[in-house]
Amino acid sequence: MHGGPLVDRQERTVRYLRVSLTDRCNYRCTYCMPERGLEYGPRSEVLSLEEVVRLCEAFARWGVERVRLTGGEPTLRRGLVELVAQLSTIPTARGTLEVVMTTNGERLEALAPALWRAGLRGLTVSLDSLEPERFARITRRGTLRRVLAGVEAARRGGPVKLNTVALAGFNEDELAEITRWAWERDVVPRFIELMPMASGELFVPGELMAAAEIRDRVAQGLDLRLRPDDGAGVAGAGPATYWRAEGGRFRGRRLGTIAAMTEHFCERCNRLRVSATGRLHACLARDETGDLRAALRSSDPDRLEAVVRSALGTKRDGHGFNIDGSGGPSKAMVSIGG
Repeated sequence: MHGGPLVDRQERTVRYLRVSLTDRCNYRCTYCMPERGLEYGPRSEVLSLEEVVRLCEAFARWGVERVRLTGGEPTLRRGLVELVAQLSTIPTARGTLEVVMTTNGERLEALAPALWRAGLRGLTVSLDSLEPERFARITRRGTLRRVLAGVEAARRGGPVKLNTVALAGFNEDELAEITRWAWERDVVPRFIELMPMASGELFVPGELMAAAEIRDRVAQGLDLRLRPDDGAGVAGAGPATYWRAEGGRFRGRRLGTIAAMTEHFCERCNRLRVSATGRLHACLARDETGDLRAALRSSDPDRLEAVVRSALGTKRDGHGFNIDGSGGPSKAMVSIGG
């Protein structure tokens, strides 16, 4: 195999890898996992931490510069801090691998200092409500005060973002307050449009809020204007488009929207996903996968790259999500890696 950069049929170069460390979670968020939970296979089907390191080393050789650790809930995985320390020393063309993580924040208060010391470069915390009753209703088992304490602990050590799934009829009246709460703590809020996962089982079309409406609600609620940084929105390393506040006490603060349904970002997609069991997803919305676990456990040194480049060939020019809830993958987000 030639070992060059990972470039798909649309000439998009992959620089960003999302790796799920576990498909288990201590929450049951309504849009991510069925309330009944999932059927789990034997632990031997989950990639070992050593396999995760080998996988990330290979992707770094092929040009990947950033790895995001996800789940399930990644803080449930034993050896997480040690894994971050190993991954953060992997060489890339521009230095060393940038390791970031997405978490529900429940266990973050105790873990954040060690994660920063290990070399973590960024944390994103999922937070869909600041009201305890609502928070408990959407997570089905989460504890809001623990998450807020986790954010407070995390922001003292490095850059933190919030991910909020905006849901009509649930938290649309909180979007401005969540933004205010984040900005007062030097945290970047990001709002995500609901996506039809699990064959639409977890999707209620009436709950979808468009990114433009989200931005309007925040601007009106905080009496400010939001402007795209370059006149058309500025992209980060992932799918978010960022906006800056004009006027008032929050002038210059950033806000992100991730709008898979109404403001498609597929033309600049730069990432691949790996599930906890080693399935490679070229697109969140598609069921086609490659088996990285078998390749990692094979004696053939070229098999891993062959699987990756074959999967890259299935990466289409756009996702299949539809507003009516059709067109998404058959699996829930937690099984793919959020």
